[in-house]
Amino acid sequence: MVHKVRYSEPTKLDTGQLKSRTITALERLGHQRFTSNQGGYTLENWMKGVNLLLDDFEKTIGTERLPPEYVERRRELTSWLSRPVDVSVIDNEISANELEKAEISRRIDGAKTQYSSRIVELQDELARRTVELEEMRKRLPPGEAAGMQSESFFRRLFGRGSGPSLDDTSEGIKELEDEIRLLTDETLEQQKALKSIDRHPSESPCAEEWRKLQSLQAKLEGLGTERLEKLQLAKEREELTGSIADAIAKIS
Repeated sequence: MVHKVRYSEPTKLDTGQLKSRTITALERLGHQRFTSNQGGYTLENWMKGVNLLLDDFEKTIGTERLPPEYVERRRELTSWLSRPVDVSVIDNEISANELEKAEISRRIDGAKTQYSSRIVELQDELARRTVELEEMRKRLPPGEAAGMQSESFFRRLFGRGSGPSLDDTSEGIKELEDEIRLLTDETLEQQKALKSIDRHPSESPCAEEWRKLQSLQAKLEGLGTERLEKLQLAKEREELTGSIADAIAKIS
C-alpha cells in the first residue's frame, strides 16, 4: 500500500495579529521606567528593546509594505532619543548642596572632637586633683580628718558661716574638694552634650546643624528624583512610541 505524503501550505502571515502584538509592545515600552541603581534599566536598554521589536516587525511584514509615515516616525525616534539630556543645572545644584552638607558634617565632627578633647582634659585634671586631695588628707590626724568630713558636709549645706578659721592644710583640702566637685560637674555636662550631638535633641549644641543637614538631605533626594525624572524622557518616549504605533495601525 502506497502512502501519499501530504504537504501543508505555509501559514499565511496574519498582518492583523502582527500589528496588534507590535502596537501592544510599543505601548508597554512607552510606559516603562528607568532605574538609577548601578546596572539598572537605562535609556540604552530601552532603545535596544525598541529597535529589536521594530526590526523584527519590519523583517516579518516586509520593508516594502512600510509607509513613509512609519519610516519617518522611526527616524524621529532614533534622532530625538540620541540627543543628550541636559541635566547640568540640576547637577550643579546637587554639587553645591553636597558641598554644604559636607561642610556641616565637618562642623559637627569638629564639635564632637572639641567636646571629647575637653572631657579628656577634665578627666586628667580630676585625676590629678584627686591624688592631691588624698595626699593632703594623709597629713591630717585621723580625728581631724573625720572632723573635716563632717564640717565639709555642713559647709556645703549652710555655707562657710562664721566658724573658726582653718589651718592651711584644712583650707587646702576644702578648696580641692570644691575644685573636684566643679570638675566632676563640668565633666558630666560635657559628656551629656557630646551624647546629645548624635541624638539630635533640641537642646543639642549642634541642633541647628542637624536641622540644616536633614533639610539638605531631603533637598538632595528631591533633586535626585527630579534628575531621574528628566532623564526618563517619559512624555517624549510615550509620544514617539505612540506615533509609531499609529503609523503601524494604518498599514493595510
